[in-house]
Amino acid sequence: MKGAIACGNRYTALAACEILKAGGNAFDAICAAAFASGVTEAGLTSLGGGGFATVYQAQDKNILIYDFFVDTPGKGLKQKPENLDFRTVTINFIGSSQDFHIGLASVAVPGTLKGLVSLHQDLGSLPLKEVVAPAVRFAREGFEIDSFQAYCFKLLTPIFTATEDMKSIFFPQGRPPEPGEIIKNPALANFLENLPESLEEFYQGEIAQKIANMMAEEGGLLTLEDLKSYQVIRRKPLEFEFKKGKLITNPPPSFGGPMVSLSLKIFEELFEGGDFLSKEHIKALAETLILVHDFREKIVKEDPNRAIELLKRPLATRGTTHMSVADRAGNLASLTMTFGEASGFLAPGTGIVLNNIMGEDDLHPRGFFADPPGLRISSMMAPSICFLDGRGIALGSGGSKRIRSAIFEVIVNLAYFHLSPEKAVSDPRLHYDGEVLQVEPGVSEEILAELSCPVNVWPEKDLYFGGVHLVDDHFEGAADERRAGVFKVV
Repeated sequence: MKGAIACGNRYTALAACEILKAGGNAFDAICAAAFASGVTEAGLTSLGGGGFATVYQAQDKNILIYDFFVDTPGKGLKQKPENLDFRTVTINFIGSSQDFHIGLASVAVPGTLKGLVSLHQDLGSLPLKEVVAPAVRFAREGFEIDSFQAYCFKLLTPIFTATEDMKSIFFPQGRPPEPGEIIKNPALANFLENLPESLEEFYQGEIAQKIANMMAEEGGLLTLEDLKSYQVIRRKPLEFEFKKGKLITNPPPSFGGPMVSLSLKIFEELFEGGDFLSKEHIKALAETLILVHDFREKIVKEDPNRAIELLKRPLATRGTTHMSVADRAGNLASLTMTFGEASGFLAPGTGIVLNNIMGEDDLHPRGFFADPPGLRISSMMAPSICFLDGRGIALGSGGSKRIRSAIFEVIVNLAYFHLSPEKAVSDPRLHYDGEVLQVEPGVSEEILAELSCPVNVWPEKDLYFGGVHLVDDHFEGAADERRAGVFKVV
């Protein structure tokens, strides 16, 4: 066996499998998967957003975070445009709704392209042309829409119909694509085929100038200086040891990793033992989710480093797609990337959907457009590597505000209840949204009735609760059915 991948789409998995079969390592495979995801998971992510990768090199046991998340735009602007293109759309999930903001002013400085190329340059073993070849093929020849992608497109109809350019690629029939229909993106195929030269064009050259001109003329903030100055940051990970194992995850300035670590610490102090889905388990889980939400809102909101301080003392007294890869050398890679919900605009001539991360309220605690240009925006994403019972596990999730609770709950399932990867990922999840405890079906109504907070039980599992994809260094793993997960061993 050469490796394994868990991710949210069969084309994404196929890209990684092709690269592993060709002799590539986990880092080649995760990059191939990410490029493919930027083509075929168009309802969840794009190459015009941002992300993070947590990588473990088995030979020297070195762990590193690649931070290619987005920056705040506006470098070189003497003043903000008077008429910003910043619009509100409401997305209706099965059991809840959420407002998002789109338009050119919602576009932050994208980092995904630069991040993937940097990761490959540092750690890959195959030529970049070979690594991007599956994504090029999917974009040029077309990819078949599955039921999950069809659902995502239907949810995001107000965004994918915001401009004619978006509609022409993704809604060619004038409506959301249906399962079995084919989507092609020839402009994106051409762009990817010309990497790394086209990367230079995107950040420094003709494409960058076209993006900047579009922004200046139509109410955006992104400038040529923003694109030219963008840098991938290589960070030391946040390492958190708890009773059952060790978590390696995304450090500040992002929120995701510290919040997952904080959740594990609080649960460890609250949980006094009990069976899976027992009263003791659900009560400790609910209290943890509420406490972590309160800590995030009242203490950590404007400085993720304060979560690190909380990890050092007793506490109980009181956006996206993900992929994980392992190879036969023991290397692990965990990567999460997002475009928010998309801005409704493409980077001119590229087929690349631009993000709307300046329009996500939970990532801007001081208010929209309150931060200076060039600031790396904090994120909920937390691609992680967890060491449990002698195994290294790469895992992470998409799901905006639900990322931290999804990852935390899967780790609890593995560490405290020794569930199989499949059950750990598929069993019911909870999420506290600040007012109501949202609960998937499968938890006892009697137990829920005893909780001290309002509860809303959903009629079925839903992508709202995240999509955790995990794989370990023994090639066992699971992919989340909530987000059309695919797990493959090659």
